[in-house]
Order: sequence, then C-alpha cells, then structure tokens
Amino acid sequence: MVRVPVEGLPAGIWHGELQLGDWALPLPTIPSNLNAVKWRRRALPWYAKPAADGENGFALHVARTDLVKAMTRRIKP
Repeated sequence: MVRVPVEGLPAGIWHGELQLGDWALPLPTIPSNLNAVKWRRRALPWYAKPAADGENGFALHVARTDLVKAMTRRIKP
C-alpha cells in the first residue's frame, strides 16, 4: 500500500516511481474507479483523483475545485 500526502501537493498531474538508490520501479496504475479525495486548503476546496492519462503507470490529478461549475451542477435539475 502506498500513501500519498496529497494535501501538500500543488495543482497538476503527478507521476510516481519507487526509488531505492540507483534502482527505480514505476508505481502501478491507479484504478480508475477510485473516488476523488477532497479537502480544504486556505478555505478553498481541492481534490485529487486518478488522472485520465495514467495508462503508463501512476498518475494523479490534483486541482482546486472550480466553484462556479460546482454551484452550476447543484442548481441544475
């Protein structure tokens, strides 16, 4: 099991690998059916979810939630 402290990561697509000295092994692909992780940073909502371009291994998309889009989704019937 790998734990990634996403709360401290800046926005972007993050890739990862396991490094032991000169030896490196790519981390496995994140299952696409995992739910997004949500938290607040400086009173603004953020999320992390598996990235769409993660076919080649571990890829995590970290971003701030777009408040206008979130409110629009809640208002639409």
